[in-house]
Amino acid sequence: MPDFQEFMKLAIEEAEASLREGNSGFGAVIAQDGRIISRAHDTEKTDLDPTAHAELTAIRKAASLLGRHLDGCLILSTHEPCPMCAAAIVWSGIKEVGYGCSIKEALEQGRKRIDLSCREIFERAGKSIAVHEGLLHDRCFVLYDREVREQMDWLRDANEGAIRDKAAQITDQRLAWCRANQSLLSAETGDVVGSAYNLLLHKLNLTPADAPILDRSSTHLRFASRNFCPTLEACRILGLDTRVVCRILTEGPTNEFLRQMHPGLRFERNYETLRPHGDYCDETILLVE
Repeated sequence: MPDFQEFMKLAIEEAEASLREGNSGFGAVIAQDGRIISRAHDTEKTDLDPTAHAELTAIRKAASLLGRHLDGCLILSTHEPCPMCAAAIVWSGIKEVGYGCSIKEALEQGRKRIDLSCREIFERAGKSIAVHEGLLHDRCFVLYDREVREQMDWLRDANEGAIRDKAAQITDQRLAWCRANQSLLSAETGDVVGSAYNLLLHKLNLTPADAPILDRSSTHLRFASRNFCPTLEACRILGLDTRVVCRILTEGPTNEFLRQMHPGLRFERNYETLRPHGDYCDETILLVE
């Protein structure tokens, strides 16, 4: 389903636009015979309209071009259509639906949703509507990840002072963790940088596969951070530069954290290739005597 993949990318773009505007992050695309008819995102919050869902808006736009009946069209959305949108799909005549994340997943995450799948709506309506689940699921899931949403909430209007204040909070949290976990701060004899690397992985709940070592010596250890990063995703969606945000937000707290193991430890990044400007975050732990 190559067209589905490309259409879903457009729906994700719409959802990201929604988040930048301060809405809830849903996107939808309607296509017919391989071409885009309409695309839309939710505007419930900015328009103060509880019915302004992405799917409903996309259906309205498509109907204004093709007429009331959208037979032969398919609709793709980043999230499974709610009962209201599923009913609108029935009335529109659309015969094919695809989505990324499901209502069931939303409920498992603790998000408020009506526990009624679009398949059930279609079946009760007596309509034969094809449903494709989990399209570009991982990319869609990022849109609704709790940590990503929390990062976006405070980064949206943050200035440099607010980011520095947040960095101070992170530092305090990490130092408190160190005080509560003194037994983990002992460096292995002759391998201080290796011990610091393992401590950092432990604190951030990462595995060596998340941050594979690129090269090392007795005084430096360079690794490639490839782990899922809520700050990275929040910056990407909001259009913020990670080279600016991460330098202020996390470099200082990480240095203070590592110094609790050994005063000569330092943390550095290559900000020229910091994600998303590179495939991974090129980071180094140094031992400066």
